[in-house]
Parts: sequence; C-alpha cells; structure tokens
Amino acid sequence: MTGLLLRRLRDLVIILVIVGTMMFFVIRLIPGDPAQAILGPTARPSDVDALRESMGLNGTLWEQYFSWAGNVLHGDFGTSITYHAPVLGVVADHILPTLTLAVLSTVISFFLSVAITSWQAVSPRNPVARALDRLSALGMAMPDFWISLMLVLVFSVTLRWFPSSGYENLFTDPATAVPALVLPLTVLVIGQTALFVLTLRESLLGELPLAYLRTARVKGLSERQVMTKHVLPNALMPLITQLGSNFAMLVGGIVIIESIFVVPGLGHLLMGAVSTRDFPLIQGVTLFVAVLFVLVNLLVDLSYALLDPKVRVS
Repeated sequence: MTGLLLRRLRDLVIILVIVGTMMFFVIRLIPGDPAQAILGPTARPSDVDALRESMGLNGTLWEQYFSWAGNVLHGDFGTSITYHAPVLGVVADHILPTLTLAVLSTVISFFLSVAITSWQAVSPRNPVARALDRLSALGMAMPDFWISLMLVLVFSVTLRWFPSSGYENLFTDPATAVPALVLPLTVLVIGQTALFVLTLRESLLGELPLAYLRTARVKGLSERQVMTKHVLPNALMPLITQLGSNFAMLVGGIVIIESIFVVPGLGHLLMGAVSTRDFPLIQGVTLFVAVLFVLVNLLVDLSYALLDPKVRVS
C-alpha cells in the first residue's frame, strides 16, 4: 500500500510538471498581445508596456516560464488580470458550485445504476427492465446541451416548475438552491447513469456464468443474496474506475452545463479566462483540475487495493 501511494505521488509531480509546461506554452500561442487586448486599441503605449511588465511578459519565453515555475513552487500562482485577486482565491471562490454538481450527480448516478443493473440481472425478462436497458443506450447518445435546452423549454419556460438559471449555496440557502440545481443535476445524472449502467452490465455479464455462483446457489442462497453478496462486490471494480475518471472529467468539463444554467463554477470561470486572455487564471485552473484528476485516481487505486488483495501485492 505504501509503495502504491508513493508511486501515485510521484505520478502527481510528473503530471503537474507536464500539464503546467504544456499549458504555459500553448496559451502563449494565442495570437495577439494580451496587454493590448485587455486595454483596448486606444491605449497608450506606456500603459501597454506597464501592463506587460506587471504580467511578466517582457522577458523571453523561457525567462517567463522559469519565473512562473519558480513562483508556483513557492505557492504563488499569480494575480488574476480579470478579478485583480490571487488566482488561488479566485479558484476557491468558484470551486464549490462545480464540486456540488459533480459530487451530487456522481453519487445519484452511482446508486441509480447499481439499482437498475441489479434489477435487470435479477429480472431480465421484466418489460420495465428491458425498457431501462434501451433508455441507457439512448441516454448515452443524447448530447448534454440538447437535453439541457429541452429541460429548460419544458420545465422552465412552459411549466415554470424550476428556474432556468442561477445558483445558490446549498449549505446556506437550501430552499433556494435545490430548485436551481434540479435541471443541471438531471442533465448530468442522465448521461452518467447511462454510462454507469452499461459499464456495470458488462461487468455483471462476465461474473454471472462463473462457477462460484453456482456453488452459492447450491448452498441455498436466493438470487437476491447471490447478487448482493457475491456478484456486485466483484462486478463493481470496473465501475469504480469509471467513477473516478468520470468525476475528474466532470470537474473540468461541465462548461456547457455551467454556461447554459449560469452556474459560476470552474468551467464558467475557465471560459471567461480564455476569452479575456487571463494567463495566470488559465494556468491556475488547469493545474487545479490536473491535481484533482490525479488525486481522484489515487483514491480509486487505494479503493482497489482495499477491495482486491491482489492489487496490494503488485
């Protein structure tokens, strides 16, 4: 277990160096002068030069890179040009909405997929179970932006049941936050549940024919007991992997959802930073998402080690 943890921490450092370096040089390929773009075409040359100096853009590209990397090593990710505040503070202010959507949608989707797949396995000929199987494939095929627009059209514009946009802190004002979260959570849950159901179903199909399950049935266990005590614990391993990678992708990739429902999360923040060429903020958000991705995968690996002794040995 200790060796696994050390290897993953080593991987974290390597990934951060690679992601940080690539992002630093990629965003500087954007054509145009960031200082000029911020101040506008009528700005005085002296003001543009002063802003370039404050942004650290007057040196060579390598000088800029090593200056930025040295500051990051000391915990200084720079100051956001748009918000005029430290990057870490800006990221911290926008992380809660994204984590709220990601955590709630992942948890709901996980339990829904386990319930649906278990029911399908126990009652394969049930017409409702078969219909849910077809709906899972349909949920994978429908794009998130289309589902979002349809939900807004039906439940916000026509029925007026839920607000079409906005966000409130779930922990400070739950009465206002819950209705605002219903539609974006529904969009995320549809896609994730469909993915998890298909993943878990394939894993279950590989477990059901194995000999140890016949032994369990011969001992007198009911089909429900066989499913809950033997099949599901073994079949959940691939789903745990899917769960971890999908959660990390959600944190950095729900830009469309946050834009449609006006949720002030990391995706919305990153889009704004790209449009305003806020280099320090782009780099800070990217590094944060990279750290989160590695940490989530570390948790997945540790859960594997706890559930499967063979992983601990390797």
